[in-house]
Amino acid sequence: MFKIAIVSAAGGVGRSTLTASLATLLSQRKIAVLTVDFDPQNSLSTLLGSDEVSLGGLLPDFLTGKEFGMSALVNSNEVACLPFGRSNEVSLVTFEQHLRTEPEWLKQCIVQINYPPGAFLLMDTPRLPSPYARQAMVAADLVIAVLAPDARSLALLPAVEAALTRCNPGCQLIYVMNGLDSTRALQSDLLAQFRSALQMRLSPYPIHRDEAIPRAVANWANLQSLSPDSLVAHDLNGLLSWLLAGPASNLDGRAKI
Repeated sequence: MFKIAIVSAAGGVGRSTLTASLATLLSQRKIAVLTVDFDPQNSLSTLLGSDEVSLGGLLPDFLTGKEFGMSALVNSNEVACLPFGRSNEVSLVTFEQHLRTEPEWLKQCIVQINYPPGAFLLMDTPRLPSPYARQAMVAADLVIAVLAPDARSLALLPAVEAALTRCNPGCQLIYVMNGLDSTRALQSDLLAQFRSALQMRLSPYPIHRDEAIPRAVANWANLQSLSPDSLVAHDLNGLLSWLLAGPASNLDGRAKI
């Protein structure tokens, strides 16, 4: 199983939306995929088509001693999602203390998952720094850091690099620009700065700002089915093809795309 952590040092950059979109595209390419919502906001299952926030999931299972992954949901696109589940302040404090004490807890849990060779695991996380993002980075074969086309994301690049060095220094790290409006000169200038700073580690497929995404979320619909000819659908397919041909191409047993 090829494990990808979706992270960022800034909030509001679209980590969960990107996770859901990539998972759906993987499934459409007949690649088995499991998503883990490792974020207390517990929104990933909604983005994958559930019409209500899940109450069960990873956190309730941990608190009751249930086997990891048994509460995963499968949507109509055959994307499996393990929700974070309902939480409160006391349960979160207990869980976060455990994550700090056992920095490889998630990695050890993932080992127990019985998925076919060539499957993908996508882990959605809160923004850095957080014990959730650190756990996902420790478990990952590849870390995707999501950027916004703004000066804040540019300034926070060292924070992402430092976090990965502490958690998993041998792991691959790539960056994806999300929400780009290429009609705005400032954003185009910033994209050029990111390309200069990151070189080949920045995906050549920025994800453009497109109303197709919020429309799909509002209708609990698959973006590819709702707006297959949209610019953002083209961007996401390009990004996934680039990942499968390069950063995620070293998974033993995965069928060639």
